[in-house]
Amino acid sequence: MLVLARDLARSVRICHGPPQSCGQRKALIATFEAVRLKPAWTLGRKEAVRMPIRRQRPKCVASGIRKDGPGRFLVRVDWTDNRTGQKRSAQKVCSTMGEAAKFREDRGEIVKDERRRQLLSDFAERWASINRGRFEPSTRMRYVTCLAHASEALEHIYVDALEPSDFRKWVADKLGEGYSSATVASWLRVIRLVLDDAVSDGLLPGNSAKAITGLTPGRTQGKRGNTLTPDEFRRFLAHVPTCGLAPDIARMLLVAAWTRCRKGELLALQFDDYKDGELRIERSVWRRHVKATKTDDPRRVVVVEPLAQVLNEQRRWLLESQHPALSTGLMFPARPKQGKAGRTRRGVDEVSWFRSETVLDAPLRKVVKAAGITPISPHSLRRTYENLLRKAGVDDLVRRSMAGWRSEEAQRIYATVDPEERQAAARVLVALVQEAS
Repeated sequence: MLVLARDLARSVRICHGPPQSCGQRKALIATFEAVRLKPAWTLGRKEAVRMPIRRQRPKCVASGIRKDGPGRFLVRVDWTDNRTGQKRSAQKVCSTMGEAAKFREDRGEIVKDERRRQLLSDFAERWASINRGRFEPSTRMRYVTCLAHASEALEHIYVDALEPSDFRKWVADKLGEGYSSATVASWLRVIRLVLDDAVSDGLLPGNSAKAITGLTPGRTQGKRGNTLTPDEFRRFLAHVPTCGLAPDIARMLLVAAWTRCRKGELLALQFDDYKDGELRIERSVWRRHVKATKTDDPRRVVVVEPLAQVLNEQRRWLLESQHPALSTGLMFPARPKQGKAGRTRRGVDEVSWFRSETVLDAPLRKVVKAAGITPISPHSLRRTYENLLRKAGVDDLVRRSMAGWRSEEAQRIYATVDPEERQAAARVLVALVQEAS
């Protein structure tokens, strides 16, 4: 590097002589400094001098529009999405002022009064908080689950911006995930209930969730949807006492068969409910919490002779064993060992004498296997009872009151037709055709 600098200085002296003026001396010093800072291979190359380009600052000609020269308009639009409330922005270079103004007009959507607008997730959370005391604990849990499934997909949309297409997509996605149409339909009913309050509050002009149709609940699948024929029901009753079950468990199964109680209603039965030859079903239990029945409609069941014998045996057994839960009045309290174990498991001082909701599952499977009947669940006994009463010719209104159904639609869900009834109908049809011929 120093050799090159020396050669360059010599050439300067040869060509121009020693520096005669202050300007020449400064130029020579600058040359040396440049040489010392640059690689050797760049010394002989001419470098282009880059001068800064002076450009005028874009002139603001309108709100969000700046002119950056002839035929060049810079446009920027910032707005809030009316459906999601998220901030949006867009930029574009237009050739004319009219094109720029139209771009802003198309993008600059008018935002509604945001003080009254609420996202679906916020409104659903507030709705659940306000209506907390309106529903029983089990109903609250089911509603929270339904709203969670809806908020997962629609939480980013304002309530007043919801459209039927949003719910159609949500329903299609849930069905694609493998949920049954009956399950999705139950979720949709809860959403409709919530949005009805939004309409009442003036947040929504109409309930767009009600535009979704076609989700008809299908038949109940699995053991829960099975029923027993009269012959199978007789075999079931005969095998319950002979299957080696605990005496109180066997009596629980018999009471469930003769009363078609729901599981929670069966666990909440008390001896005070047995009056004047009738069993009054007025309460239920869910996770050790006493609540109203599913339809909040107390009903009465006639205590037939076989059922009366079972209830008397259960009362006598509790008295003879001096069960610690006698003071509670429960017909089927938990065993003392199980009650204390549950207290320890929950870490509380008070013993809960309510049995588990699954207490009948394993015993019922044992009875079904011994009797050789159609596999059923505890809820199937309600279907069986309804089917037997229908075949016996009992009036629809009486059957609904005994089962605790409020509508004919709910009653039809439990109705079944046996093969013998279908064959009888076919024989009647053949006889009618033969008589006509």
